[in-house]
Amino acid sequence: MNAITTTTYTGPTLLRAEVTVTTDATGRVYAIIPDDVARPLAAASTEGYDPAARGIYFESVPHAAGSWVAATVRVIFGAVLDAMPDRRGLRDYSQRDGGDFYGVIAGESAWDAEARCWERGEHNDLIVTGNASIAWGRGPLAGTCIFHF
Repeated sequence: MNAITTTTYTGPTLLRAEVTVTTDATGRVYAIIPDDVARPLAAASTEGYDPAARGIYFESVPHAAGSWVAATVRVIFGAVLDAMPDRRGLRDYSQRDGGDFYGVIAGESAWDAEARCWERGEHNDLIVTGNASIAWGRGPLAGTCIFHF
């Protein structure tokens, strides 16, 4: 596991009311957030990832529990749970203070609401890479945010 990042990512404070939880035509869950929040979150999701690496499992560097990244992901978790209380990976979030979101987080401009799908290409900087995770437990990584892909 990588050391906790020392890079500071910042953006506007995300409110639950600004998160749209929806699904695509296949039922995959999406959390759609404002572009000015999605852009730095997408950048944070790939820190520590080497696109030239070979393998089957990758993760970003951990982002500190008190960071803007972790706080933003917690707001997204809350919005997803408000919309889908039994969402796999997040069911125990309120009891364990950790969990995983097995869905897509994307900026508003990267989401085509009519077609119910994301738009890759010119909006790649608005699509968070991987599944967001908040570590639970009492160890040094408790509360940190990692993106698995």
